[in-house]
Amino acid sequence: MAKTGKFFLATMFGAVAGAIGGLLLAPKSGKETREDIRNLMAKLGKEVQGTVKDTKEKVTDIFGQVTDTTMAKYKEVKSAVMNKVAEVKTAGKEIDKEKYGIVVEDVVKEFKDDFKETKDGARKMIGYLKKDWIKVKKALF
Repeated sequence: MAKTGKFFLATMFGAVAGAIGGLLLAPKSGKETREDIRNLMAKLGKEVQGTVKDTKEKVTDIFGQVTDTTMAKYKEVKSAVMNKVAEVKTAGKEIDKEKYGIVVEDVVKEFKDDFKETKDGARKMIGYLKKDWIKVKKALF
């Protein structure tokens, strides 16, 4: 599990770096930008984080089993979705449920090779991530 934790931490760091980059390029004062960065990343992280039990259940449903690799892949895809959402939001674009769904589908398509072992894995991953819309919306607005 140590490798999974490090991988997830690195992935989350990448997502944070992307969001920070977008906010730093926004036409706001430095103080406002730093405040936006702190608020957005705190909200997204807090709202979308699931319990370990919940995450393991989802990973089992999607991939058929829980291993370090499948946990890491689930977290990588979820983090990529949050990173893309942060990019859209920090670029000043509006994001609604429909656009969020499109982001989820596009990101999961990028990982399609990782779902070859399970027939419905990609579809299930999309379903679980789309269910996070309420949490994402709460964090963004």
